[in-house]
Amino acid sequence: MSAASYAQDHIHLPSVHIRRQNGDGFDYEEDLYINGRGRRRRVERFVRLVVIQDGERTLVRETFDELCQEEIARFQADLPVLMDEENPANAPIMQERARNEFARQIRVARGEERACARCGCSETRSCSGGCIWATQALCSRCI
Repeated sequence: MSAASYAQDHIHLPSVHIRRQNGDGFDYEEDLYINGRGRRRRVERFVRLVVIQDGERTLVRETFDELCQEEIARFQADLPVLMDEENPANAPIMQERARNEFARQIRVARGEERACARCGCSETRSCSGGCIWATQALCSRCI
């Protein structure tokens, strides 16, 4: 990313709010926190998913990870589209991210998919750059 992109230490990607006619659905938020510059640059991603049923929050899941250099490069290419809320290409990209995370978190909540007790990575979404199960409840990045 350019130096101008890193002038801010926080990027909040456009939120996604998906609802059925009865009001049930979910909210998806993704935030990136950038620390340092050059070789010392770190980008941490926080994802928050809130499931709404009968007007109540029934599930709130928050996960975090640190982006690897390859993912930072991919993110750099996608950022202009993701941040341009007027761009018609933005909504489908963010909705796909949200729907994938929603499906993953439902599997985790039902016990169908194991997730790290600390960062929230799982069998279908490892930490950026990869991780393995170090213990029954923690990935290799969290021990």
